[in-house]
Amino acid sequence: MIKAVIVDDHVIFQQGVKALLEEPNRIKVIDMATNAPDAERIIIGKQPDVCVLDISLADGNGIELAERLRMRGYRGSIVMLTMHTELKIFKRASAITKIDGYVLKLDASEDLVNAIIGAQQGQRFVSPAIAHEMAWQNSRLEQESPISMREQEVLTLVAEGHGSDAIASRLDLSKRTVDNHRANIKRKLGFNNTVELIRYAIENDLLMTIK
Repeated sequence: MIKAVIVDDHVIFQQGVKALLEEPNRIKVIDMATNAPDAERIIIGKQPDVCVLDISLADGNGIELAERLRMRGYRGSIVMLTMHTELKIFKRASAITKIDGYVLKLDASEDLVNAIIGAQQGQRFVSPAIAHEMAWQNSRLEQESPISMREQEVLTLVAEGHGSDAIASRLDLSKRTVDNHRANIKRKLGFNNTVELIRYAIENDLLMTIK
């Protein structure tokens, strides 16, 4: 049985998600929260297998909540559930912290259960509408970007918080090659500060999806 916590500031929507997730899906909703402080306390205290977080909370931001949960040692799956279809929101969520699923509320009835089950199997789920837009944008970036496709991959992994050693392992490159790519990215885009570089990359859609 997969233990889940739902975080959304609309109680009626919470109840709908609870009904969707439970029997016969082998998912048990062990608690729910409508605000970020309660959510943080419940999730850290109960350590569910998965938490489903709305991005837009009345008293805070689900992405920032996810970041705090990771900083406090939560190792369960995090699935973002949102009405936001903008790629910049998805990219911000992916860049700030490790999320295991990104599901649009309009597709929740079809995708949320699959996202949760997939997360428990080590798979990352992204709603098809977002995935299709990302694929189109990645194709466009390959043609128009001031940096190469490999540099885009390195930049994306830097934005996700990976160091050169981890990037080298992920992309099957040497650390020296990764460091060269990082230097070239900064030179081409005109940034020496990594934080400013990542902010620029997010705002200008230079990040891509890496499977």
